[in-house]
Amino acid sequence: MSSTAVTAPDPARRSRGRPRDNVLQERIKDAALTVLARHGFSGLTLERVCTEAQVPKATFYRRWDNPTACVIEAFLELWSEVEFDDTGSPAEDLRIFGHKLIELYSHPKLGPCSVAIQTESWVNREIGASQNASALQRRARNAGTLQQALDKMAAPPALSAELILNVVNGVARNVRSLNWPISDEDLRRLIQSLLTPASD
Repeated sequence: MSSTAVTAPDPARRSRGRPRDNVLQERIKDAALTVLARHGFSGLTLERVCTEAQVPKATFYRRWDNPTACVIEAFLELWSEVEFDDTGSPAEDLRIFGHKLIELYSHPKLGPCSVAIQTESWVNREIGASQNASALQRRARNAGTLQQALDKMAAPPALSAELILNVVNGVARNVRSLNWPISDEDLRRLIQSLLTPASD
């Protein structure tokens, strides 16, 4: 099996032996993220992950087939925490959502891991498919929630929910990738412009 193949966790593998220790499992996943952030996919080895997590290889293999499967699982679990919440105030909800994204992209591990995964997905279709499927599902949920909020506005904006999310996501990503900081006031102004109703 390729060292970079992405496979779903095997229920039979996970049910053998002693019950899973969730704390131990999270430690291994955190170690995999640390190794990927430091070394990229070329340096994502079983030895490094196990050394970082301070576990033997057998403990790792009871849970995953390879380090790539482990790190993708860890990455997608953490990244999926960014959801758009509708509290009835689209402008404020988008501001909070924008700050969540900025914090996520600026995470010392997830930021570098995101870049590594996106780069690797160009040459490893399995990684790209796994990451894209999760991203599309999350984007669809967020767009649906935001669109429902926009439809309730007295004067809905000219832009679609999908386009508004694309802009906010792009700005948040640039804070980390291009070192283009944005103040809270500028983020508020941007969101207000995105929510501008269509002109007659």
